[in-house]
Amino acid sequence: MFTLEASQRMFHIDRNLDYESVIDGDRHESWGCSPICPAIVRVHTEMPAQDVPLHWHLGSELIYSRHGRVDAFIDGEQVTVDDGQVCLISPKSLRSIHPRPYQDGQCSLSVTFDGEYLSRLNTGLSNRHLFQGVPLGRGCKHTADKLVDLCERMIDCVFDASGMRLIRMNMLLFEMLCHIDDAWTIDDSKESATSSTGDIQRITDYMSAHFASGITIVEIAQQFGYSREYFSRMFKRCSGVTPDQYLTEIRLQSSVDDLLNGDFTIAQVAERNGFSHPRSLARAFAARFGMTPVVFRRHYRVGSGDAGER
Repeated sequence: MFTLEASQRMFHIDRNLDYESVIDGDRHESWGCSPICPAIVRVHTEMPAQDVPLHWHLGSELIYSRHGRVDAFIDGEQVTVDDGQVCLISPKSLRSIHPRPYQDGQCSLSVTFDGEYLSRLNTGLSNRHLFQGVPLGRGCKHTADKLVDLCERMIDCVFDASGMRLIRMNMLLFEMLCHIDDAWTIDDSKESATSSTGDIQRITDYMSAHFASGITIVEIAQQFGYSREYFSRMFKRCSGVTPDQYLTEIRLQSSVDDLLNGDFTIAQVAERNGFSHPRSLARAFAARFGMTPVVFRRHYRVGSGDAGER
């Protein structure tokens, strides 16, 4: 029997929950299936805010912040969700959640879809790869107006005291599920075909134009709307090398040109080509060419003098 207490635990959280009791040794979190909703919906206002330990679900998850900041670690990558922003998490991705409330409190929404329930409706729903690890909404590249509106309506529904609350909540959940599937699901087969002809070329052109700025793989992934994990897999699948290897190769080839044709110190060569420190250049250079930049310039450049020592 579904009790009022269970309903409150499902919707409005104003005190700490015992997450450890529902996370097993494999980090699988399970609160049990609800007989009335396809997801567990929670609006968090508890103070102090409670961290959610590392875990995973069979179903997808959504985090939305109305008031306060939320940090999430998803498959090893961090994403920060600010006011008016949403973050999606694919089924089975490993994640931990860390609210960062303001002094006057927090209000954040979490929606965890029941993977087993949805699999009975559509076997593919528990294996969807979402547009995860990237903030969506206010101030973001992807504004996601409809998704944000659904989140706002869902929060309002949680605090609706009418007898229609559960019916409205289910309506919103299924509308959200359909919208996510239509707008924020990545089709791996289609993506693989298009990336090899379009996205990868744009990404490598972007790397060639910005490598000297010290841009990171995480920043490049975000620029094109991917999480670091998915971006790395996609890039390797389409190009045969990791994005780190490709970006480093661009930087090394440009460094070779500076070493042979310029009068720059080693520190200047590193800075000009996006390496964080001369030691980073030296390590990458030795791994690629079997010698340090100093030895390379001394060996291959006539009249290098003492420049290679600097």
